[in-house]
Amino acid sequence: MNLLKPTLTAAALLATIAAQAGGAAPNADKRALNLAVQRDARHNHSAAATVSLPVGQRAWVQVGAGQSSSRDPISGNRDKPGQLSVGGGVAGKAWQASATASQRRDGDRLRQTDWAAAMDWRPTDGVSIGVDAVMRHARTRGTLATEGGAPTPVEQRVRGHGVGLHAAVAVTPRASIYGAAMRNRYKTSTQQATGGSGGLLAGVPLLGQRVTAINRDEAAFDRSEQLGATWRFGERVALNGELMQDRLHDGGSLRSVQLKAAIAAGAGWTLTPGIGRSRGAAGEGTNYGLLGASYAW
Repeated sequence: MNLLKPTLTAAALLATIAAQAGGAAPNADKRALNLAVQRDARHNHSAAATVSLPVGQRAWVQVGAGQSSSRDPISGNRDKPGQLSVGGGVAGKAWQASATASQRRDGDRLRQTDWAAAMDWRPTDGVSIGVDAVMRHARTRGTLATEGGAPTPVEQRVRGHGVGLHAAVAVTPRASIYGAAMRNRYKTSTQQATGGSGGLLAGVPLLGQRVTAINRDEAAFDRSEQLGATWRFGERVALNGELMQDRLHDGGSLRSVQLKAAIAAGAGWTLTPGIGRSRGAAGEGTNYGLLGASYAW
């Protein structure tokens, strides 16, 4: 998957501290329900839910579902792919390994399957490093708008894989920094029903013209970088800032900056409100908001 997942976000940091404080099993923080919604100023939005459950003292499984909605600026169509995911992992005292498979579908318009695996290691207290591997098979259908002619059906396919690194360091008892980088190699092909060439592709979700911070997991990136920091205010509140930059496979880039807070609301709940701004391949800027909620029991 393209979305780089930081080793320590504000909410994850609070959960990790709580699990370590009680001398719990390595998978104690995996009994959780996570909900998240996002929306930007252009009315693109997404919603997702994930449930994870521990298995024994070291393993866990998780399932997730979600849907995003975004408007294609060329065709004016609104894409609404749904997503299902399943995964799991195993954890030791100072390491953990995980794997996830996810699929996005939007009728016949989009079919995207991603496989992701990660290995994390904590060589000492306050330091975590890890490696990531991803693989993608995707197919999308749209139209080719030719000058003076009727739109022609077109199909685009993307296949590829990527590897990456991530790390997090607790600089002080209250402050942590983290970073991640991913490099992908994709092969793309575009086929017209008539076998011709030329014209303007419209309604093809994998193209970069409509990529935003809301639907970035649907886009093909050649590389991605992320840098973030977390500051804890006591044991109940943490503030997290992130910078992200993605290089699109077909040219251009997506840049995003966001700020979010994690608030321990009691009874096992943590709320994560946030705001951000992204700048797309065409140079346009868009503000967005996000709200997450997690429940651990």
